[in-house]
Amino acid sequence: MLGVLLIGAFTMLLTETFFNNALPTIIKQFAVTQSTAQWVSTGYQLVAGLMIPVSAWVFHRFNTRYTFITLVGLFLSGCLLGFFANSFGALLAGRLIQAVAAGSMIPLIQNVVLVLYPVERRGTVMGVIGLVVAFGPALGPTVGGWIIDSLGLKWLSGSLIPLTLLLLVAAIFWVRPVVQTENVKVDGWSILASSLGFGALLYGFSEIGNTGSLSWVSTIFLIGGLVILGLFGRRQLKLANPLINLTVFKNHVFTLTTALSALSNIALLGVELVLPLYLQRVHGLSALASGLVLLPGALLEGLMSPISGKLYDKYGIKPISLVGFGVMALGTFPMLFLTSTTNLVWIAVAYAFRIIGVATVMMPTFTEGINALAPELSIHGNAASSTVRQIAGSLGTAVLMMLVSFGTQGGRTEHLSQVAQLNHGYWFSFLAAFLMAILGLVLSLALKRKPAVTTENQQG
Repeated sequence: MLGVLLIGAFTMLLTETFFNNALPTIIKQFAVTQSTAQWVSTGYQLVAGLMIPVSAWVFHRFNTRYTFITLVGLFLSGCLLGFFANSFGALLAGRLIQAVAAGSMIPLIQNVVLVLYPVERRGTVMGVIGLVVAFGPALGPTVGGWIIDSLGLKWLSGSLIPLTLLLLVAAIFWVRPVVQTENVKVDGWSILASSLGFGALLYGFSEIGNTGSLSWVSTIFLIGGLVILGLFGRRQLKLANPLINLTVFKNHVFTLTTALSALSNIALLGVELVLPLYLQRVHGLSALASGLVLLPGALLEGLMSPISGKLYDKYGIKPISLVGFGVMALGTFPMLFLTSTTNLVWIAVAYAFRIIGVATVMMPTFTEGINALAPELSIHGNAASSTVRQIAGSLGTAVLMMLVSFGTQGGRTEHLSQVAQLNHGYWFSFLAAFLMAILGLVLSLALKRKPAVTTENQQG
């Protein structure tokens, strides 16, 4: 059963970065700006994040088997819509439908693990899940680049249709319920507020990227989004059954490790969107060639994810996090010196090295936070931490793309060539990624060395 769930999650999360190498093609084919085209990635990440808070309710309210089958069917409909799309709007709609399924899938698997596996085995099992969570998105740009150059844009969606059909058949035979369903209610206003709040923030950042400046429109969306999210948080604290149980953030270890997990996800998804664009627009590479530059990193990430879970079980979170963010910073630093003539092998090595750091910290920091909570809060903690991590990836990526736009605009005042202007813009995003790694390194100093396993009455 876990194998079927993991294959389903891998298929869906592969699409998280599937379109990263497709942005130049989308810009050209549908005549849209870079900031608009990025919605196929940042919009996907946002919708996936917005689905995660509902996961705790879905897990308790519905049969696990039927939930998985429904998610796979929904993902299939998104693939079909994307395959037949003849406009950017239709393509984006297909992507967002895929995101609804993908965003619900990982919390479902993690909740199954929390029910089926004892605390002392979670690190290893979460490491295997980390292989899916990290390896899928890491492999996406390479596979996507090959499909774009060989088959065309629509086959990014079409190639997934046969595999999704096989998943439906496998689910019917092997997926079974794991918990007794309960008639738990969900607060519709909370779902609406979280969607509007985070959606407004993402649109505000995207609008800044489109215009290259802070306009009154982007300001209104950014402020409005923050206000709505403030109201959302206030409502959660008053509800008997909140969409996100914010009391889990009273636990210091949980809050700290959630922040670290979010930083690692921004580091993964942000650079995986920016670097293919950089390689195609500054170095003039094809989609496949830029994907191949990222391939060694994807393979190393797949190798490192399960290993990191075992290292966490043995050594605890502090040394793992310090080493991971340290490696991430060292791997990102050379990117500050990239130019249009930088050797591609050197870029591939730097990217692969930083990916080792990302894979080292992503799931161990998440697992540490869940283990720090009382057992009755673990599912709520899973939903809260996963939501923060996923939405941080979406908003963080949008911020990096906004910095690219700002940097490119600034380069135009320096009488640089078009390629040099673009290089100047991407430098700002690489600098931000480097500073995020340094921030993660500093925050890791506050971690405790031993795993944070609590008893039932321990709240933080």
